[in-house]
Amino acid sequence: MAGQDLAGTVAIVTGGTRGLGLACANKLVGAGAHVVITGLDPVRGAAAAKSIGSSAHFVRQDVSKAADWADVVNAAAKLGPLKTMVANAGISNFVPMELMDLETFRELMEINLKGAFLSLKYAVAAMRDHGKGGSIIMMSSIMGRMSAPANVHYSGSKAGIRLMMKAAALELGAEKIRVNAVLPGITHSDMTAGFDEAETAPTLIPMKRFGLADEIGDAVLFAASDRSKFMTGTELIVDGGLVAR
Repeated sequence: MAGQDLAGTVAIVTGGTRGLGLACANKLVGAGAHVVITGLDPVRGAAAAKSIGSSAHFVRQDVSKAADWADVVNAAAKLGPLKTMVANAGISNFVPMELMDLETFRELMEINLKGAFLSLKYAVAAMRDHGKGGSIIMMSSIMGRMSAPANVHYSGSKAGIRLMMKAAALELGAEKIRVNAVLPGITHSDMTAGFDEAETAPTLIPMKRFGLADEIGDAVLFAASDRSKFMTGTELIVDGGLVAR
C-alpha cells in the first residue's frame, strides 16, 4: 500500500507468536519489513515464524527479564537498523480484588508494565544508535481508559502504558522517535475466548461485533508507517465505538 512501504526496515514484535502480535507481525512483513517475533514457547515461535515466511525470525524471550533483551536486540541488529518496535506482549486474567494475592498482581505487572517499559528502553537505545528515528507502538487497551470488576491489575497496567507512551513521546520527539499506543477493544483472541459475542456485542458495541486481530494489525501498520509521520503521543482506539458511549 502506498505510504506503508516498510521494505528494508526491521521491526520487533513482542508476544508475536499468536493472537494480536502474530497479526501485527504479518502486517509488517506484508509491507516489506523483516520482523523479529518473541515469545516464551520455542515450538510455537518456530511455527509462527514459518507461517509468516522467511522475513520473520523467532527469538525466545521473557519480556520482563532485561537479560533476554540483548538476544532480541542483537537478532534485530543483524537484519538492519531497527525502525519499529511493537510492545505487544501481555497477559490478562479476571480476579476479584479481595481474592487477588500479591504474586498474581506482581506477575501481571512484570509482564504488562515492566515488559512495556523494557521494550521502550531497548528500542530507544537501538534507534539512537543509528540516528534515523523510528516508531514505537505500545499495546494498551480500552481497559486502560475504562474498566470492569475483577480488573484492578489489568486496567492499572494498561492505563500505565498509556501515560508511559505519552511521557516517552514528549521526551523523544526531537529525535524523530515517535511513540504511540493502540487500544484494542473486545477482539477475537485467546484472551476473549470465553466471551459470548452474540450476547455481548449487540448491547456494548455500536458496530455490533467483536474486532478482528487483523484490524488491530492494520492500526499498528499505520502507526509504523510514514502515513503517521507527524503523529506521536497519540492513542489509536480500535473498538467498534465501545468507548464512545
